[in-house]
Amino acid sequence: MPFRRLRWACLLLWCALAFGAHAAEVFAPVVLQEAWFQGAGDTHETAVHLPDTWGARKRPTTGSARYRLVFDLPSVPAGGLAARFTRISSTRQVTLNGHLIGNESFAGNEHGMADLLALSAPMLRVGRNELVLDMRYRNRGGLSDGSIALPAVQREAHERALVLDRELPRALNMGMTALSLFLLLVWARLRSETTIGMFGLLAFLGSLRNYAYFAEFSLLPPPVTDWLFFSVQVWTIALFAGFARSLQVPRSQRPWVDTLLLVAGLGVPLAAVAAGPLGWMPWIRIVVYPLLVVGGFVSSWLLWQVARVRRDAIHVVLAIAFSCVILAGLHDHVFQQGLLPVTHSFWVPLVMPFAFGVYSVMTMSRLVTAVGEAERLNVELEQRVTQRTRALQNANATKSRFLASASHDLRQPVAAIGLMVSLLREQISARPLQAMIDRVDEAVASMETMLRGLLDLSRLESGTVRARPARVALQPLFDAIALHEAETAGRKGIRLVFRATPLAAQTDPVLLDQVLRNLVSNAVRYTERGGVLVTARARDAGDVLVQVWDTGIGIAPEDQSAVFEEFVQVGNAARQRTRGLGLGLSIVRRSAAVMGHPLGLRSVPGRGSCFSLRLPRGAAERRSAVRTVPHDPATQPLDGLRVLLVEDDDAVREGLAARLEAWGAVVQAFDGVPALRAALPPVGGPQRGDFTDLVITDQRLPGGSGLVVIELVRQRCGATRAMVVTGDTSPGDLTLLEASGVPVLHKPFRTEALLAAVLQAKQSSPLGEIA
Repeated sequence: MPFRRLRWACLLLWCALAFGAHAAEVFAPVVLQEAWFQGAGDTHETAVHLPDTWGARKRPTTGSARYRLVFDLPSVPAGGLAARFTRISSTRQVTLNGHLIGNESFAGNEHGMADLLALSAPMLRVGRNELVLDMRYRNRGGLSDGSIALPAVQREAHERALVLDRELPRALNMGMTALSLFLLLVWARLRSETTIGMFGLLAFLGSLRNYAYFAEFSLLPPPVTDWLFFSVQVWTIALFAGFARSLQVPRSQRPWVDTLLLVAGLGVPLAAVAAGPLGWMPWIRIVVYPLLVVGGFVSSWLLWQVARVRRDAIHVVLAIAFSCVILAGLHDHVFQQGLLPVTHSFWVPLVMPFAFGVYSVMTMSRLVTAVGEAERLNVELEQRVTQRTRALQNANATKSRFLASASHDLRQPVAAIGLMVSLLREQISARPLQAMIDRVDEAVASMETMLRGLLDLSRLESGTVRARPARVALQPLFDAIALHEAETAGRKGIRLVFRATPLAAQTDPVLLDQVLRNLVSNAVRYTERGGVLVTARARDAGDVLVQVWDTGIGIAPEDQSAVFEEFVQVGNAARQRTRGLGLGLSIVRRSAAVMGHPLGLRSVPGRGSCFSLRLPRGAAERRSAVRTVPHDPATQPLDGLRVLLVEDDDAVREGLAARLEAWGAVVQAFDGVPALRAALPPVGGPQRGDFTDLVITDQRLPGGSGLVVIELVRQRCGATRAMVVTGDTSPGDLTLLEASGVPVLHKPFRTEALLAAVLQAKQSSPLGEIA
């Protein structure tokens, strides 16, 4: 029983102590609404009611003053108290009961601000206390009413007030600064958008000025800060007026207004620079600020005119928003002059971000619309490009088919004529007839060159050509081209010089031969005096530079890219095809690209040209001598060779048979696959390896193709040697022949090329199954 009573006694004692401690922290706030005021130069104090605004009492709004506040305390809390003012100068010195509070001094920016004053317990006393505030103001002099309460209570109220009074405007204007920088970047990319540029600059200057209102200190001397604030006011109104004018539809044709705005934006701040040292800045403000207010209202009126013309909600909201900015600016001007209570605040830092946000919504809407339109146009453009690409592909395929068909049909008679002329030359010895045959042979050679160019172009366009690098000695190639072009150069009376070289290159021998032959032939064709020089030089990078120089007509700089296109001939306006079809340099460019070798051109009109080809150097370099075995017409190089000839064109078949028989071959000729099938040994019977030694067949045949002919002979007679003689240039057939590995001779051809191809095929390995 005694123990239970003791326990209850302890519990009651603890509750009493806890309640007493809590009660000790409870303090009724003291409101400060009366003060004794003594301004600079005053001889005695004057009782004033807080909040006190100097301008309202007809006193100067700048300068120094002292406020003495007296308050009574029933008790002094152990943690001390805090005094809170919503407007007190940042430049001040505070004493409590004769004790200096903190380290406050007169080292501030002399602006009014909200602040807390810590009143420590040792400085306070029960009963009467005296708080003395010595302050200095640059403008808006005065003091708000105050309150004294516990520090925790005051701190919470003070922080809540700071959020609304300082942090919110700061955040809004920082956001406006970021937005203005974005708009300035847009204007930097789109200089035609002057409205966006002026608005971005207006927002940038306005946000910086608004943010500076809440700065607790200044980095610049007061005169410079005052001039900057004044100048920004002028620039803001000038930009606002220009922005409003840029929105007018149609644009007002009054250039003198733009000139006036430019002069005002530059001239007034310069005049303020000169007036500052003379002390005339207050007078300039008195004159300029009313004009700025008028300019702001005129600009707002222009926005209302724009809204009336546009007749949409967004422009009406824009006009309302900027009218509110001008009214807020008028309020802030009156407040800046100290004519409104010091407890007021600036409105522009709060109103301007919302007003500028309206135009930002307009700009973003435009950007979104523009992006959507760009995406739509991009999709439409892609569709058009796809359609045009398809049309170009169809046109290109049609062109290729036409070239293939036309060149095939032209090659047949040209090949027949060439064979007949060759036989005729061997059989006729009369000199007048020989001269005539030579002229005919030259004409046939010219036709063969043109058709060969069409074939080479078709093969390169078809994509069937692949580079097969090998070591190529350059001197034998030079000798062969010199032998081929020497007669043409001699007829024109020009020199053709191939400088001897021991160099070798690692490249495709067939494509290199094609490139050099076209370059030399082109140089000889377009050179009327002087000569052609072909050289090969080693370079430090491990390359060989092959150059073809000429003293011909040259190529103008504006034509140097065009000469590599198909069917382009510089200096051949009449389109005389005695100089070819204009395919040589196009074939050179395409062949060089296939090999991966850089092609260069230097040319001076009237003096000549230099084409260059850079080749990788071969592993070994040695001088090679070309060996030529001239054909004697009296001999029979194909004596006893059994040839199976399949050709559907009668003239070509007869010409080929006659030419081969003149060389001693035994020829069986057929006009197509059905006739050949009937003549071959029957299916299932023993294979006759003695049926033929060589199959020579056209590719495009009635009832099949040349590859079908070769496979048919292989099945009936065993492995055989074969070659295809064709005038076909279609990409599909060229690809098929390339993949088969069968030797191919393209029509038309010279008799020397035919003999060389037959001899090569005769010495090749017999063909097995054709893929």
